[in-house]
Amino acid sequence: MRSLTRNIFSWLSLALALALAPVARADFSLEEFEQWQRYTGWPIRVIEFPGIHSFSRADLLDIMATEKPTWLRRYVPIGGRTTFYAEDFAADILRVQNFYAREGFPHCVVIGKVLPREKKEDLRLIVQIDEGSPLILRHWSLQQVGNSKAGVDSARWSQKLPVRIDKRLSQSELQTSADTLRYKLRLIGHARAQVTFDTTHVSNDSADVVFKLNPGSFCRFGQTRITGLKQVTEGTARREITYREYEPYTPLALDETRKRLLRLETFRMVRADVDLNQPSDTLDVLIRTEEGNRYLVRVGSGYDTEDGVHLSGEMSDLNFFGRARRFTLETSVSDLISDPQRLDSAGIFNDPREINRSIGFSLFWPHTPVNATDITIKPSWEYKYNVGTIVRTTSAQTSVSSTPLPKVAVSISNEFGRQSVSVDSVGNEPQVSTISIETFSLGWDTRDNPLVPRQGHVLSLTLAESGLLWGLSDRWWRTTFGGRLLIPMNRTTVFATRGEIGFMGPLYNSSQTPIQERFRLGGVSNIRGWGRDLIGPRGQDDNNVVLGGDYSIFNSYEIQHDVWGPMALILFSDVGNVWTQTQDARLDDLYTTAGLGLRFLTLIGPIRVDFGYQIRKNDYGYRPWAIDVLLGSAF
Repeated sequence: MRSLTRNIFSWLSLALALALAPVARADFSLEEFEQWQRYTGWPIRVIEFPGIHSFSRADLLDIMATEKPTWLRRYVPIGGRTTFYAEDFAADILRVQNFYAREGFPHCVVIGKVLPREKKEDLRLIVQIDEGSPLILRHWSLQQVGNSKAGVDSARWSQKLPVRIDKRLSQSELQTSADTLRYKLRLIGHARAQVTFDTTHVSNDSADVVFKLNPGSFCRFGQTRITGLKQVTEGTARREITYREYEPYTPLALDETRKRLLRLETFRMVRADVDLNQPSDTLDVLIRTEEGNRYLVRVGSGYDTEDGVHLSGEMSDLNFFGRARRFTLETSVSDLISDPQRLDSAGIFNDPREINRSIGFSLFWPHTPVNATDITIKPSWEYKYNVGTIVRTTSAQTSVSSTPLPKVAVSISNEFGRQSVSVDSVGNEPQVSTISIETFSLGWDTRDNPLVPRQGHVLSLTLAESGLLWGLSDRWWRTTFGGRLLIPMNRTTVFATRGEIGFMGPLYNSSQTPIQERFRLGGVSNIRGWGRDLIGPRGQDDNNVVLGGDYSIFNSYEIQHDVWGPMALILFSDVGNVWTQTQDARLDDLYTTAGLGLRFLTLIGPIRVDFGYQIRKNDYGYRPWAIDVLLGSAF
């Protein structure tokens, strides 16, 4: 009850701040409203917002009941049109006015107009906006109330708040700041923390704000109860819990527990909550689960410029011999259709030797007896054709992965098997050898969303060596370092960059590195505008065969701008090259491309369509541009 009273007082304080200034208003007369009713049921041709500066059209359309027509409908009479209702439009004028007042524009004036085309019986709606001067935040402070005291780090916490001195005082940003402070208190064990705000020293165009923090008592985790288990044992589920009884309460532990349970893929829903109404400061936890199907069969097909037209199939047992072990049998076929550049000289379908295929199975053992460590065993057979090089691999890969810190992943793996390599330029006699590749990977990922990231960074380091565990005649090493960075420029625009540097070389008595392990560039994953893996040193006898090199560098830059709903426009530039020797590597010897792209958000993830053009002329007869299509994010 006390918390409710404080919230009511906070809202009244802000209302008083707005009341002391000239009140925002929405202008339309009763006569205008009666005239609007004549057009009820008419289709809407377009909605315009002249005078809007501080927000986007989408922000206002989101709060309006009147729906805008599609942009295509403005120019082509195809598809349905939205219908005009006078009551909805009149209410929308008030909604827009209230939106501006809530967002810190107390002087805003909103005028609605309806312009009919009598002959075609459709409407042009105008929402005229005069924003006026905003209410400015002059000063804000934190104040602890109540009997309990918490270790408030005001200097660091203030950096995370959206409110800024000498900036517009927005009700939504004030509420977001209060929620952020409450979450910060919960992170340090105050599960019942409450935060309110008061607006003080109000003048015509500025005000002060005081955030009142009531931490409440310090809380700890109590007993944990798990419901909804059927095939998964309770011991398997409890193995994923990241906190212990009587440890200090933190919502991060509950969220990490939920993620780890979902990562088992045996649950379709997991919720982890504490009952804050308990009288004790030791809070019991209730984890509610809902199991999905144990056996899954997935069949898919698609197209992208990395794998061409491809087919795949997968059968999985998500609780193989208990303990949420996951057994998967999978097969795939890719590059079924010829490259569009070759359709004039080749058939629609590729030659069978140019069709990639693979088959294998994997056993994933999550959270082994070694705490927070996963083991994956993956035997497979793979046939891969890559620009004149044919590689057949029969191997088994074993990897051990762990997450020792939040957002930090570490893995160690070994791939052991037999490999057959044949190169067109040196004859068709394959070279068969034993492979044993040991790899260490370290990654740090702070992106806010792995599918559609808008901010954060990714740093990765990969070290590989052949023959470290098994004595081989061909020994080599490889190091790659990569990074990605996303910086939001405003609410609709993001600047993104990514790059990778790679080095490799022979070891001991080996004279050169294996062709199939060398670096190559080109394609949607690095340098757009080129075909896949077409950049790199080439054979002396056959200039069409890319042999790859031991030194590689590439960098990409993008500006991503949301243009409408799920669609974003992308402006990009890629640069990079591959060399055989270090003395050949020069910054003036780089392949550069530039282009435009579109990204569409779908239920299965983002779909990218990029058009890249080669700025540097190529000497191999390839067309100077490429259109790349891929499901997934480049960053």
